[in-house]
Amino acid sequence: MELTNEQWAIINAPEHILKVNAVAGSGKTTTLLEYAKRRPKQRFLYLTFNKSSSDEMKKKCLVANLDHITVQTFHALAYYYANGRYYELIQDLSEWTIFDGYVKAELDEKRDNLLLISWLIKDMMVFYLNSSLFYIDETLLARYRNETRPQNQVDRLLSGYAEFILKTIKSILTKMKQCEIPAIHDFYLKMFHLSKPILYYDIILIDEAQDLSGVMLEVLKMQEASRIFVGDTFQQIYAFRYAINALDQIDCIAYALTQTFRFDDVLARQISKMVNRGYSILNDRAHFLKIKGRQEKSECLAGERQQIAVISRSVLKLFNEIANYLVGDLKFYFEGGYESYGFMNARVFSVLYLYQGEVDKISDPFIRRFSRFRALRDFAKTSQNRQLLNTCDLVQTYREGLFDINRKIKQRLVSKEVADVIFTTTHKAKGQEYQSVQMVKEDFITREQLEKAVKKPDECHFHQLREEINIFYVAATRARDKISLHKF
Repeated sequence: MELTNEQWAIINAPEHILKVNAVAGSGKTTTLLEYAKRRPKQRFLYLTFNKSSSDEMKKKCLVANLDHITVQTFHALAYYYANGRYYELIQDLSEWTIFDGYVKAELDEKRDNLLLISWLIKDMMVFYLNSSLFYIDETLLARYRNETRPQNQVDRLLSGYAEFILKTIKSILTKMKQCEIPAIHDFYLKMFHLSKPILYYDIILIDEAQDLSGVMLEVLKMQEASRIFVGDTFQQIYAFRYAINALDQIDCIAYALTQTFRFDDVLARQISKMVNRGYSILNDRAHFLKIKGRQEKSECLAGERQQIAVISRSVLKLFNEIANYLVGDLKFYFEGGYESYGFMNARVFSVLYLYQGEVDKISDPFIRRFSRFRALRDFAKTSQNRQLLNTCDLVQTYREGLFDINRKIKQRLVSKEVADVIFTTTHKAKGQEYQSVQMVKEDFITREQLEKAVKKPDECHFHQLREEINIFYVAATRARDKISLHKF
């Protein structure tokens, strides 16, 4: 592939620190590898966000014979430097564990509120571990409230029990540090940050910089090495995981990759028009999508039968859409693996049994602690737990019919290469591209919904609305040849 002038400008950039805003399909990996290739005597660290991206980059470095590049995920790096192997690690610390061990015997409140306080402790603890903050104090409380915008009931509990919540977070993290209780993975990430590490590389390449959390960015700010932050402002769709978009946070020379090699210029202009219209509704003039497509024409409507990717905004809508494809002998593939969508697993079974009142069949220890389905749903809604709400919606919508649909889906599962239909949510499609794309109807934000939302500032969160526009952009930029765009 012949490199563009924009790519050459980055490859030859003399700056010690720079950022690159790269639109979808603009060849950022090719650019970064060429940048490293022309600096063979420099020691490079290439940081990615997940193991699959890391493995893919390692293969590319091997093929290109670039043995002066070390490729790591951020958590793997933190695990090594903060001696993560020293801790007993768990994926999650349950609200009920906090309820039993730290809350129930300490506060005189009704049970539902005690559970919400337990959830607040857990959520604010994870927020702190992913933040740039060093101290667990009033500043943490203020930032948490400002960035998460808790619902009224939760906000009242946060105000009434602030001192207790902070004290309990300190107690839990102290016990993790002393190995008295298992630690979650974000814990050693924070230990890495608090140690103020210096990474002995000459140049650090940071991929997907728009998804950096505060703690990751703070570690990178400490480094003496040259740093290149590469990402796409319009692909920040992980704000609920405390991503802060480093491309906006870092004050340095900015470069851009505006030429996409994925789809044609007609589609590029159409997407930019829609995205920029959305940002103008938010009165956000600081973000303006500039994207140029290739000259060869793509088609904007589905044509003859070929592999198609069905992309949804939500898990529930994706499940609804699957019913339209349970005809004939179509073969299915789910991006990231079918089990990762949680259509039918132990938790879904348990929620279904709770809904049906068959509590003796519930195997999930978290779900077992709820006496009624309504109590579970209220908790999910108040704590803004999207995944749990999706599960409740699935159960309420399909009930025991889930078993039959699940069976039919499993009968059609094949490898990605031979599938007729690839199903995916936008979040799982990030970083992927497909020949033909169908965006699920009525599942992405529309202009009308956006205009209504901004008229209710007390109910809408600017960052959430911005993320919804970005989710549309990510889904709309996955297709190489054909796409049925969602109405905006």
